[in-house]
Amino acid sequence: MASTNLLAIIILQILMIINLFKIGNNKKLPSTILILGDSTMDTGNNNYITTVMKANHPPYGQNFPGHISTDRFSNGKLVLDFIASTTRIKEAAPLFLQPNLSDHELLSGVTFASAGSGWDN
Repeated sequence: MASTNLLAIIILQILMIINLFKIGNNKKLPSTILILGDSTMDTGNNNYITTVMKANHPPYGQNFPGHISTDRFSNGKLVLDFIASTTRIKEAAPLFLQPNLSDHELLSGVTFASAGSGWDN
């Protein structure tokens, strides 16, 4: 039963990704991206809250240009970065907690993700 559910979820995700790449010139592209999640989607919100879970130090970001820490819990781009750039919304969604977040950025999409958000479950 559990393996059937997992297989169904994987198939649905693959179909959604295929559909994302089928977006043609005659179809309207999405204009906003809102990201919720944990460390797999956190692009740095944890740097603005009190937590021990931060990614602003090596080895995080080692595959980014300049090889500097990017505050992402990854050594390169996250899945959401690829989705945002593929849909041509933006290269990367800005942080909701970013102090200099503009109204335009808020309307075109932000990430609310925070590492450890499900840690207490």
